[in-house]
Amino acid sequence: MVGRAAFLWALLGGVSAPALAQENTPVAAAPVQAVPAEGDEEEILVVGQRERGAVLGDIKPEVQLNPADIRSYGVSSVAELLNELAPQTRSVQGRGGSSVVLLNGLRISGFSEIRDIPTEAIQRVDILPEEVALKYGFAADQKVVNIVLRRRFRATTAELSDKFATDGGAHTPDAELSLLRIMPDGRFNIAGEYDHTGNILEKDRDIAAGTGFDQRPFRTLLPSSNQASLNAIYARGIAEGVSATINGRVEHDDSRTLLGLSADGTGPLIVQNNDTLNTHLGSTINGAISGWQWTFTGNYDRVETETKTSVTADRAKSTQSTLGGDFSINGTPFALPAGDASFAVRLNTSTSDFESRSTRSLPGDVHRDIGGGRVNLDLPIASRDKDVLGFLGNLSINGNAEIQHLSDFGALYSYGVGSTWSPFRALNLVASYTNEDGAPTAQQLGNPRIVTPGVRVFDLVTNQSAIVTQITGGNPGLLADNRQVFKAGATLRPFADQDLSITANFTSAKTRNLIGSLSFPTADIKRAFPDRFIRDDAGNLVQIDARPVNFFSEKTEQLRWGINFSKRIQDSTADRFRALAAAGRIQFPGRPAGQAGGPSSGDRPQGAGQGGGGRFGGGPGGGGGRIQFALYHTWHFKDEVQVRPGGPLIDLLNGGSLGRGGGQPRHEIEAQAGITRNGLGARLSANWQSATTVDSGTGLASDRLRFGDLTTINFRLFANLGGIPELVADHPWLRGTRLTVSVNNIFNQRQRVTDATGTVPVNYQPDLLDPTGRTIRVSFRKLFFSLPQRNTNPRPGMDD
Repeated sequence: MVGRAAFLWALLGGVSAPALAQENTPVAAAPVQAVPAEGDEEEILVVGQRERGAVLGDIKPEVQLNPADIRSYGVSSVAELLNELAPQTRSVQGRGGSSVVLLNGLRISGFSEIRDIPTEAIQRVDILPEEVALKYGFAADQKVVNIVLRRRFRATTAELSDKFATDGGAHTPDAELSLLRIMPDGRFNIAGEYDHTGNILEKDRDIAAGTGFDQRPFRTLLPSSNQASLNAIYARGIAEGVSATINGRVEHDDSRTLLGLSADGTGPLIVQNNDTLNTHLGSTINGAISGWQWTFTGNYDRVETETKTSVTADRAKSTQSTLGGDFSINGTPFALPAGDASFAVRLNTSTSDFESRSTRSLPGDVHRDIGGGRVNLDLPIASRDKDVLGFLGNLSINGNAEIQHLSDFGALYSYGVGSTWSPFRALNLVASYTNEDGAPTAQQLGNPRIVTPGVRVFDLVTNQSAIVTQITGGNPGLLADNRQVFKAGATLRPFADQDLSITANFTSAKTRNLIGSLSFPTADIKRAFPDRFIRDDAGNLVQIDARPVNFFSEKTEQLRWGINFSKRIQDSTADRFRALAAAGRIQFPGRPAGQAGGPSSGDRPQGAGQGGGGRFGGGPGGGGGRIQFALYHTWHFKDEVQVRPGGPLIDLLNGGSLGRGGGQPRHEIEAQAGITRNGLGARLSANWQSATTVDSGTGLASDRLRFGDLTTINFRLFANLGGIPELVADHPWLRGTRLTVSVNNIFNQRQRVTDATGTVPVNYQPDLLDPTGRTIRVSFRKLFFSLPQRNTNPRPGMDD
């Protein structure tokens, strides 16, 4: 591993070039748009001054998106945008958690604070490497996404959509309504959403009937469900240099699954109902003192889940409540010749209770109190701009240490070291090593025991499909795991005048006491956990206990590299808006109809709509059209799991598996392409994974399953009707509207699984693996803009 890592590090280094608050750094006031709509505000940045809302430190973003780039994705909210950006924000190290999300360079209490913000309110998005997370008190195993909002924005957003599967079923109408107000001294956002999804029955797809009574009309492949949510955020300055946010969210989900008729079709219908209620209350206070930025976040979360199964009268209920607080402070404790040192301290405490009740098991109660802290230190060693060891370029080293005391696990420790090196301006290199302890979650320990009959599995021990009773729930005997990760990465921007970046990251990880489930009966797994698989006298598999266990260890190595490119293209929207304004068909605020000439600072056509030109496309990276392309390839070199000490070694890349979905594909490719021009846009995304095989462990070729490669392609067309000048002039109500038609899985592809004879096992029928298949979604979205008033007496320290 060390030799391969050193080789890759040398290869990367040898490339030659041709968290919610208001703004963290007050800057000079800039001209304000009279109508904060969809165009592009260009920031005037004084040389040597930090960008508004920039993150701490001097690590450059791997990807930076301006308003035109964001508009090219054709999405409605921050949540949808981050979903589109998943290939760029996915981390290749650590525990695979979601990205650290900041707002205006500051921490937030939770994602619900920003999830419903419309994309038109975003000024800039920065995607930064994992090392930036250290400066905010997090571990270096998550990429950082910094979202910078416009200074002013006022709009009410309404969206109606409908989605359906072209093969039938899964009809999903959806309604969303949101109100957002952003001013220099505060922000208010409230959003509600409701959707219903219809079920898909086995009879609606090409599912083999099997022997005996035909259960297909009474079994769901996809359950029916309802989801409703309400989210509210209020933020404002409470003192000079101090801002506060409070956020409340409630979400209710219910689903209904049909499991067939009992007693071989002669008994009543078996129905399993799941009901979940999530309640969240969060708060954030940000401030600065003597050059140090501090943040306090507090959260209370309560999750109530209930599962009822008819006929068997099984019932399982769980309630989890968590109350926590987190305080962090970061700043510059001292200066070195090469620059300022960066120091961050994070203190946290929380208490949680998890209670579960089930008719099939004894009551489960997990109580956990956590207290701990983390320190991060970043030291600059060389600086080309300060001429300190300038022949090295820019070089810094960092270290971090953390201790967490858990009432049910004792003390857990983590530490790490790393470096960031830019030998020349076009190339940035990072390397890091982390050693981290991690406890199982309360759910993994205490989830109620749920018994679900009629679950389809493929028994590789007998090479036959089976319908079994599956047991899920928690395991109070789980141990804490330990993860050691080495990472070497590079980001290259070969052309200063082009928005092109190339990234590559090599990661090697080893995990002891890996936590996983037992849902796939191979011979190796059966030998290691014989009591988890029950067979009848004839040797047929009848029950699987899929509750989590500890595997002895896992070792992984992978390389993930990618290209991201964006370019502005010519767009006639600005000229067409000017011509219509000169003809008096579109009027600027404060100007008589028909007045010719370009708009002054802050002017915007009354009819200007989404993507409608802004300052008529002026300024670098401003309005106009956009073309964007991204391609990411992940190459897995190693993925091995040792089940027991001295026990079987499961190679997930070469015939091993821990789940019914097959092994680990050696290669995975994600591609995206998009274009926007003259108010119209199109996006194409594609995902491909290589084929895998799964051996039963008997060594016989006849006991092998092949999971074929899979390619899925999604396509989306959208029309920013408010950005088409002629439409707006004739129909002013179209300002701020967008019509979108999207098709997911265009070619209706499903993975093909075959045994050694080329036959598709009953349990791996394509419609069982993916009941939905190709879907079509149509949405109509309307932004109702209102004219913000200038604050003539802003709060001290707030940007106007």
